[in-house]
Amino acid sequence: MSVRGPVLVGCCTLQCMLAAQSFVNNYGGPLAQDGVGTVQTSVGLVAGVRDLNDDPPLHTATFLRTTGGGTIQSWSPMVDLQGNVFLQCMAPTPTDGWFAAGSSIAPDSSDHDAFVAKYEADGSTAWIAQTSLAGSEQYFAVASMPDGGAVACGVRTIGNGHDAWISRIAADGNVLWNTAVDVGNDEEAYAITVDADAILMAGRQLNFSGTTDAWVARMDFAGNVLWTSAWGGDRNEVGRGIASLASGVFVVAGTSNSYGMRDTTESRIKDHVYLIAMDLGGDTLWTRAIGDTLFDHRALCMAVADNGDLLVAGERAAVTGESDALVYRITSTGTVLWERAWHVGKEDRLLAILALPDGFIGTGWAFTELARQVLLLRRDPNGN
Repeated sequence: MSVRGPVLVGCCTLQCMLAAQSFVNNYGGPLAQDGVGTVQTSVGLVAGVRDLNDDPPLHTATFLRTTGGGTIQSWSPMVDLQGNVFLQCMAPTPTDGWFAAGSSIAPDSSDHDAFVAKYEADGSTAWIAQTSLAGSEQYFAVASMPDGGAVACGVRTIGNGHDAWISRIAADGNVLWNTAVDVGNDEEAYAITVDADAILMAGRQLNFSGTTDAWVARMDFAGNVLWTSAWGGDRNEVGRGIASLASGVFVVAGTSNSYGMRDTTESRIKDHVYLIAMDLGGDTLWTRAIGDTLFDHRALCMAVADNGDLLVAGERAAVTGESDALVYRITSTGTVLWERAWHVGKEDRLLAILALPDGFIGTGWAFTELARQVLLLRRDPNGN
């Protein structure tokens, strides 16, 4: 693994610089390093990194630890799994540590085996839960459960089809149950959240026409499916984030090119950030398509601020092959408060966002002149 150091590529307001709080940094070496999640512990920030290497194993995972101001403390490789490791997501634990999830391919296999790992604040491994089953299983999102365990969702592939895949892991690392959710078409789950008595996951459902709809499933803590529902137009929708708000309201954030402003020059509706609010029974309360005719806007993750506002992050792009990292702050009823974008390299993208009492942290990647490197930014509640 290459020796790595930070390259400061953003600028902060004078007030933020003096507070040593806001920053926009990219970190890494050659080839590719993607930030897939971040948590804040008592000793600083931890970003989960998905690595592409020169030598086998080509795919590995690393935890980048920094101070609250973005200064590197350490790069710690994930050594608990053999073969190729594909880290996809992180979530904080109730005890100052973090969950990390994804999949690995053992040296003697071609199938993905999904895993969830729990780490303490000092980086030591508490446990890793991984079950080898028929076909391939991958986790794309993980969340903490009230009992101190975790729930993770993603996709199971057996043959040519996909099913949404969800697992619950106890606080001691034992797998309590696995469930495949199949409603007739290919389903993939990309986001998950937990409320007082149920689990919701969001993703996409493939239609017979070849387009996709945003898809949501609600389950109880025993793994029973309570309901599923899909939203979509004549083209494509996908859900990439899901959040539980007050009073039994849930919001899904994703992307649509069926709804929104039409670009008459290109004769198409550009990608818009797509929001769907629903109640506990899955009935639609409101929807929003947020964007314009200048850029494609894509939502790839979401978090909820302390006051209930939504922080929706991803990318915006004017042309293919170029993009800026993007964050919206939106009220719980769908009104945009502000939009911020950061241009670090030729292509920039946020894959995960974490709300903090004093702002937020986002991570993803920046395709600079050096390589595709971890993008890590911290901003105040106004995005500055």
